[in-house]
Amino acid sequence: MMKGQGVNKVKEKERNELQALYEEMRALRQAVHEEGNALYAEWKPGISRASFQLSGKNLAYYLALRRRDIRPLQGRLSKWGLSSLGRTESKVLQQLDAIVRNLALMSGEIKQLEDYPKTSEKFPGRKKLATEANALMGDAPNHRATRIMVTLPEQAAEDKDFLVRLLERGMDIARINCAHDDSVVWLKMVENLKEAQKTAGKSCRIYFDIAGPKIRVDAVSSEKVKPRLKVGDFFFLTADASFNDLKQYPIIVFSESLNLFDELKIDSPVILDDGVLEGRVVEQKPQGVVVQVGKVAKAKGIRVKPQKGLNFPESTFKMPILTEKDLEDLLVAVKEADILGFSFVRGSKDIVAIQKTLAEQVGSEAAAAIPLVIKIETVEAVNHLPELIVAAASKNPLAIMIARGDLAAEAGFLRLSELQEEILWICEAAHIPVIWSTQVLENMVKNGVPTRAEMSDATMAGQAECVMLNKGDFVEDGITLLDAILVQSQQNRSKKTAQLRALKIAKKAWRKTKK
Repeated sequence: MMKGQGVNKVKEKERNELQALYEEMRALRQAVHEEGNALYAEWKPGISRASFQLSGKNLAYYLALRRRDIRPLQGRLSKWGLSSLGRTESKVLQQLDAIVRNLALMSGEIKQLEDYPKTSEKFPGRKKLATEANALMGDAPNHRATRIMVTLPEQAAEDKDFLVRLLERGMDIARINCAHDDSVVWLKMVENLKEAQKTAGKSCRIYFDIAGPKIRVDAVSSEKVKPRLKVGDFFFLTADASFNDLKQYPIIVFSESLNLFDELKIDSPVILDDGVLEGRVVEQKPQGVVVQVGKVAKAKGIRVKPQKGLNFPESTFKMPILTEKDLEDLLVAVKEADILGFSFVRGSKDIVAIQKTLAEQVGSEAAAAIPLVIKIETVEAVNHLPELIVAAASKNPLAIMIARGDLAAEAGFLRLSELQEEILWICEAAHIPVIWSTQVLENMVKNGVPTRAEMSDATMAGQAECVMLNKGDFVEDGITLLDAILVQSQQNRSKKTAQLRALKIAKKAWRKTKK
């Protein structure tokens, strides 16, 4: 075979491969367009907020794309130096169109491209996400793109100078947790924070976090002074405060929220304190259930204390999204909050109930202007995330909080990292800002020294528009460290996109070759 013939055969093979890839991408683009439009048509009647219309449509396109396994296609695109579809979230159709156009040029299918369907809409992409984040959370500081939220301790109600220091260290949003303290304390926090902002010369959004229907341990009965549970131990879980058969059950855990024990079946998992203890139901009784401990965080066992959270990953309790306490707390929060957060939202019906309650309290127009944060804490919420986003963002400015404590307890630690990535992707497709929360630099904030794993986690948190620190004795130092981590990490990464700055190691290698 002549050398020229061999080259021609290679070129022909490559051209055929490109033409096949072009046809496949063109068909994919058309399917995503049609399926996305059909899904958006279902959402459109409920969208009263004009600024969410294009975002909602882009989300629909993204869901249409991601319902497919596109991994084989990604490798083939990368081979030709084309986008592998790994960063399509913020403007799906434009990315697909760009790939199709490039393939048409490379394969010589320009004539076919002339009758290629084009969308008249231009999606704003990440600029839209940044605009939404600024409107809801306030402008990011000049030196970093990610905001810092701090949960205020009771000290904030007594010490204005403490709040000034938090602001000077880098706090951008102050969180008031309505699961703790009371309205007298919260209002004093707000008063001190407003004064502190004047002193520090810095603005700060106020975020009220409504507690929601979290199931907690209300009381523990035991003949032991400090009751502990180890692997293999049993305890009785009940909603009956009068039940006290301590001879048969040495530890009785009472939770008044568990008024529907029918949902707890034999072998139903029971999680205590965000996964510190895991057990399963082994027996049902008229007054409650017997739980056997399967795992504990410490070999010597753990103490069972009131106010610790209870999770039931495979059980659904029909509880209203707003408790009586929540309704009372909202009367205070709607007057003082810049942002309202809601816990344990499970589906769009919960969103509708929240919006209806706000409209009843402040009027429909004022209610629609309130920025909402929906906390994703259950697998059920993750599974319904697109409909949650559409229901909330159709009427209100919206952010999503990845509440990793309860989410890890519900989904398991193995799935947590996967789920938080998926939440980030879907929110970016809908141009919805994200708050990364729970145990960020926890050891640093509580004990003054970060763990190595915490440093990596805080770096990953820079993918979100806001990162939340919880309260602790060293929270001021925690803010300083988190600020430094976020500034450094944004030099290397923006969302899923690596920022290809000059690497010191590459410069050193280059200098060696010059010697």
